[in-house]
Amino acid sequence: MAVRKVAITLPEELYDMVERARKIEHRTRSEMIQEALRSHFGEPVYVPTEQERQLLAEALADARQFPDAGSPWETVRRDVWPDA
Repeated sequence: MAVRKVAITLPEELYDMVERARKIEHRTRSEMIQEALRSHFGEPVYVPTEQERQLLAEALADARQFPDAGSPWETVRRDVWPDA
């Protein structure tokens, strides 16, 4: 898939919302904006189930309790989404 870079201007409060969400979800700014555009144009967007949200909450709690026990995010991401 070909990609193109674009520069956009966002109001400060919208930029802050994007930054907070991407940090929580461990995603790039581009991924967040791409998902927002896909949603706007009616393309399917992944929404985690309650079970997935709970598993994530548990994993984050474990990571806070044992910060050196986990794997680097990029390793996990490649394992979970090898085609991304």
